Amino acid sequence: MRDLAGKSCILTGASRGIGRTLALRLAAEGVLVTAIARGAEALESLSAESAGIQAHPCDVTDEDGVRDATTGHLERHGNIDILVNNAGTGTFGPIEEVPYREFLRTMEINAGGTYLFMQAALPHMKKAGDGDIINIASVVGLKGYPDQAAYGASKHAVMGLTRSIATEAAPSGIRVRAVCPGGVDTDLIRQARPDLDPATLIRTDDVAEAVLFMLKMSDSGITDFLPIRRKGSEPQL
Repeated sequence: MRDLAGKSCILTGASRGIGRTLALRLAAEGVLVTAIARGAEALESLSAESAGIQAHPCDVTDEDGVRDATTGHLERHGNIDILVNNAGTGTFGPIEEVPYREFLRTMEINAGGTYLFMQAALPHMKKAGDGDIINIASVVGLKGYPDQAAYGASKHAVMGLTRSIATEAAPSGIRVRAVCPGGVDTDLIRQARPDLDPATLIRTDDVAEAVLFMLKMSDSGITDFLPIRRKGSEPQL
């Protein structure tokens, strides 16, 4: 297993949910984290919990903002060892009830933000000849589900980006992979699916553990994507 201490990481969607838990877990492993999110106050609260976390407010759909965030990270740490694209949103409902503008916004954040940060980080990883990119996708990006056309399309796009960039980046020694959780106990899922029993939802700690597992794997074997289904749900075989 690889030691992560001293590595540097850009983590998007870091102010709450999966991202917040992951930021703290990475920092506990000795990783120097640049925490990205739109909410400055929530980021400052997060960074106050660990000296290893640096807050950088940024909208992942803003090209200039993404470049500035990447430059700021490089000025602080000199390189980008890890990029975790976690920022996301969800729009749910029958397709005839979801306005096209909401579809586009979901695509812009979930897929577009992932694209922009990979675009910004990859040249530096290629120059270093090493790096890890982990995209937080979803089981919805592996299989179709009703009332999730917008969200599902965006997560299928994230999987497409992951697979494409993995083949582009592999010759440079860069590993590009995805974690695909089912329903995670976050504000987003509780608002979208109030019918789900919280006891059956995946914990944010479980997703963070999956990311750490992938990052620590030796180069002798690699997991390209890792589905995590919630307890009692249908196996994705």
